Amino acid sequence: MEKGYALITGASGGIGRQLAYHFVEDGYSPVLVARSKEKLEELKKELENNYSISVLISIKDLSKQKEALKLYDEIKQQRITVQFLVNNAGFGLYGAFIETSWAEEADMIDLNIKTLTYLTKLFLPGMVERNQGRILNIDQ
Repeated sequence: MEKGYALITGASGGIGRQLAYHFVEDGYSPVLVARSKEKLEELKKELENNYSISVLISIKDLSKQKEALKLYDEIKQQRITVQFLVNNAGFGLYGAFIETSWAEEADMIDLNIKTLTYLTKLFLPGMVERNQGRILNIDQ
């Protein structure tokens, strides 16, 4: 029984990749988002072969706000109703603050905070209107 779509950012590896399997096993059709086309295509092939489902992928660098809006527009154009938004894309920096790069820190803030908030702002109104949907924010 198909329950709808689960949109998972940062799906090319780690927690996002594992969550893709869990959502598929729970009856959701995945929409997988990450920067790595090769890794997403590999995961798509694995899921489609193992579960006989259709997997959608979108190659996006979500550290750029315009990419988040492009993703939302793609989803709307395809008339996909997202039942689950998993904000998993993100990264952390390690080392002494005085030694880390401002450019990397700004990218981290843009991805981990701004994009998560922006995607939530874009998808939440439809969920509220339908009185249906969930958002899972994964803390990096």
